[in-house]
Amino acid sequence: MLTGTKLEALLAKLRRALEERGDAEAAEKLFREVVAEAQRLGFASAYVHYVLAGALDRMGKLEMAFDELKKAMKADPLALPMRHSFEDVAARLRAALADPARAADDAAVPRLYALLVEAGEADLESHLVMVRFAVATAQLERARVLAEAVTTLFPAAREAWEALARVARAQGDVARATAAEAEVAVVGVQIPLFGVEGKAMA
Repeated sequence: MLTGTKLEALLAKLRRALEERGDAEAAEKLFREVVAEAQRLGFASAYVHYVLAGALDRMGKLEMAFDELKKAMKADPLALPMRHSFEDVAARLRAALADPARAADDAAVPRLYALLVEAGEADLESHLVMVRFAVATAQLERARVLAEAVTTLFPAAREAWEALARVARAQGDVARATAAEAEVAVVGVQIPLFGVEGKAMA
């Protein structure tokens, strides 16, 4: 049971962490001690995870900040400030993953991709980056599974079918590559209403 003395000690440590502006690492250590102590006392604080995420973000530890924000959202999914921070960090992780300067076989790709997928925040470009990574690291079967899944998730995306066509050709599957290329040709093409082409005349 959480007694008054234990609660006061925990809040005092939290105040010290919030006031520790000059030493980011010291603040992070205090926040983590608060989280650990709260867990030992049997409760989870969305706010503590939230402020720890902010401290980690300011230190440039974006992936760790995202992990803390996921914990904050789990503890209090309706808190708008936490939701906004979560979406902001997720967007920056997606941008980092899809950075054009990142090499296709960059070792960080699977880690960033896994973070986004686990949180339900991976978009089309995130999936395509992972397909390119699998191809670049000679994991063609994995690339094929991912590419097929992406065309299912985003059937109207030309890039998804193009990726599948490239992977299928790399595997020597000409039939599937040709079928995917046929999809590329028709994606985005509007079918005339009732099959009638041309302008309506009064």
